[in-house]
Amino acid sequence: MNIILLRHYRLTEGPSMHSFADLIASGLRARGYQVQELTPPILLARLAGENSLLRKWLGYLDQFVLFIPIIFLRAYVHPPSSLYVVVDQALGPWIPFIKARPHLVHVHDLLSLEGALGRQPFHVLSGSGRLYQRWIRHGFRSARCFLSVSMATRHALAEQLVRPALLSEVVYNPLLSHFVALPADAASVEVSQSLPNLLPSPFLFHIGRTWYKNRLGVLSIWEQLCKQGFLVDLVLVGSLNSSLADWVEQRPLLLPKLHVLDHATDALVVALYSRAEAMLFPSHAEGFGWPILEAMACGCPVITTDCPPMSEVAGDAATLIPPYPTQPDAQEAWAVDASWRVQAVLQRTPAERQRARQLGLLQASRFSHSHWLDQLEDLYQRALYLQESQ
Repeated sequence: MNIILLRHYRLTEGPSMHSFADLIASGLRARGYQVQELTPPILLARLAGENSLLRKWLGYLDQFVLFIPIIFLRAYVHPPSSLYVVVDQALGPWIPFIKARPHLVHVHDLLSLEGALGRQPFHVLSGSGRLYQRWIRHGFRSARCFLSVSMATRHALAEQLVRPALLSEVVYNPLLSHFVALPADAASVEVSQSLPNLLPSPFLFHIGRTWYKNRLGVLSIWEQLCKQGFLVDLVLVGSLNSSLADWVEQRPLLLPKLHVLDHATDALVVALYSRAEAMLFPSHAEGFGWPILEAMACGCPVITTDCPPMSEVAGDAATLIPPYPTQPDAQEAWAVDASWRVQAVLQRTPAERQRARQLGLLQASRFSHSHWLDQLEDLYQRALYLQESQ
């Protein structure tokens, strides 16, 4: 089987999508497969120089005008037994041009599309954003075979398709090998280099900057803990937007115990997981929920939302809290209730901590890289067979 991997334009490929595509390419090559990577060349965008707005629009021309003839030409020269693998359903505008060839689309989340359709109360898109998401949907609706990263994502996908998929399965993301628990001393040294004023204080940890991470919920829970006299620091990876910055400025007593990092290296993130009292992750929604898995693999207790896919990834190894309410007058009560659940985690006995740690490590071990590759091999072969036999 020859695999043609359609991946994001390099100028807009985020770190997670870059890692995901690399995992597919390197993993299947190591198992003897021919993997050819296909992505729009950076041509017109080079002309923009330092003008980011011009580079953005010229990049659209690279992706959606100049790249289309390349897809057509490649479709004629690739061997008949090739399978086109689209690494992200967000590349939907390209799918109509390869739909006649055997193909498979990886589906990560449909949260922006749901926002465009008015189904995400905490996410409002602009007019152009709504049109773009509908264009993406028009594209991926022409595909026949899909792999979703969670049951929640597969269910959301089924609601958007206009015909039954030929193949639609769930393959959970794998745990990356560098997420392992560090010894306390090593973790402390790594953390101290970036946050010298943090240790030895106990702290909660959160990572993420997008709307669905519910960072206001994180701050609200932490505020309630402090009001109840349970003084614990909070470390956030991901800079605060203007509304969250205003929220913090209105609470000057909390400022000394809040630590915000715009970015963090993988080594620092692993150290923060390893050193934190708990990872606070009350997301509105997720496609998969990488930080839940990463934290558990590092021995960090997880507190997350009691709905899929967060509950899918966490299993019985996390403390679950109700979803953040949409009604403003119910949000403070939600934060108070959640803070009591966080306190229960922080006040565990050593034996309870060890048991929770072992449950997390066991849950994380179920998301192995080799098992993920086994599933990809099987399902890629099945997608190719189903489409060649039609």
